[in-house]
Amino acid sequence: MKTRSNTTGNNNNRVLNGLLRTAVVLVSVVLFSFTTSAQNLLNELLSYNSPVEITSVPVSSENPGTANFEAFNIVEDAEADLAVESWMTNSNYFNASSLYTTVDREASLEIENWMVDSDFYTSPYASEEEQELALEAWMCDSQFFNN
Repeated sequence: MKTRSNTTGNNNNRVLNGLLRTAVVLVSVVLFSFTTSAQNLLNELLSYNSPVEITSVPVSSENPGTANFEAFNIVEDAEADLAVESWMTNSNYFNASSLYTTVDREASLEIENWMVDSDFYTSPYASEEEQELALEAWMCDSQFFNN
């Protein structure tokens, strides 16, 4: 069996690869043009760095003596007084947390017979006797305990 490289699937892959490479080149050219045109933008922004130039207010062309303050039209708004409604003073609405904060009282604990029965705590297979510790010579030697 021979391997053919001119199959339809292979030709479609070549076309898609060509289109993809063309698209990548076009996007690269567009991004390059944006970055080169933005180089002058930084210089323009940094040229207006004095406080006087930054805070200057544009003057209208109709009357050169007045500034354009239409953007700063400030209107004070007063709110109506709030009224106390009946539900606000009803304590039934505000005692819902008492359901969660009440302490449940438990019955006091008592000693039962099985708790004092030694048969529950002893086993014929376990010995509770520990061997007596022996005093060794190094425990009495003062050179081990000097700083």
